[in-house]
Amino acid sequence: MESTDSVTESSGFVIFKLVLSFFQFVLAKFFEKASIAFLSLMEGLTMKSTAEDQIATFDQLSTHWWEPTGPMILLHRLNKLRVPMVVEGLVKVGKLDRKQRYTTDSLKGLTILDVGCGGGIYTEALAKLHATVVGIDPARHLIEVAKAHAEKQPDIKERCQYYEQSLDDHWQGAVGKYDVVVLSETIEHVVDQSTLLKQVAAVLKPGGSVFISTWNKTNWSWLLAVVVLENIMKRLPKGSHDYDKFISPEETEAILEAYGCRTIEQRPFYLKFWESEWVWVPFNKLTYALHAVKQ
Repeated sequence: MESTDSVTESSGFVIFKLVLSFFQFVLAKFFEKASIAFLSLMEGLTMKSTAEDQIATFDQLSTHWWEPTGPMILLHRLNKLRVPMVVEGLVKVGKLDRKQRYTTDSLKGLTILDVGCGGGIYTEALAKLHATVVGIDPARHLIEVAKAHAEKQPDIKERCQYYEQSLDDHWQGAVGKYDVVVLSETIEHVVDQSTLLKQVAAVLKPGGSVFISTWNKTNWSWLLAVVVLENIMKRLPKGSHDYDKFISPEETEAILEAYGCRTIEQRPFYLKFWESEWVWVPFNKLTYALHAVKQ
């Protein structure tokens, strides 16, 4: 029989954990409220934005899209994580041979759709590995930038196709067309995320893969994305993120499962914002990447 001292010690540990959790919660709420109060004093603060507002915001940045250390530096740096994840993920599901992992043409023969491609940073990186990539985005100036940049590169221009479209415009003519769909830093800008993922599933071939990267729906992700990166450090376009559109990995997985796509990997990552570097991490409070396969 367990001694009285042991029971008391165990109870004390549980109470300590509960008190600690309470103070963590209070601290998070304090930061949230304090940040809102601080930001409300800043000129032109917009906590919510429409889809049209966000398209206009990114259109305005189009001339700086391909500056490696410019306003879109975080997208350029994110390629170090998201491109290898595509290759490694396809190896894991048997779509690529392990010998192809480190080759310069590892994605040869695959058709990829880049939803919300912007000016083509991710699209071109995938095309350089010899995939045929279609990039779609409703922001007209960004598509113009993407086309112009690809046209200057004879090694990839034939493998990059761009269209000024949303997935809602594109999907019906592309059912079962793609081996891979990538949805990077896009789903958090969409109002109807369930319909978006339904259309993603529709354009995938059976056995095809979707790779998503986005912000988790936590107080900490809001604090980093909106407060720190948008309004303090100016590393993200101001007004480009709306917390109401952030989505948790559990919700993303559940929606994908409803449309016949099984999640096989979910990896959290984090921005070392003082160095503008993305790294894989063991905690899931800020951002995550997800790989699902259509059954």
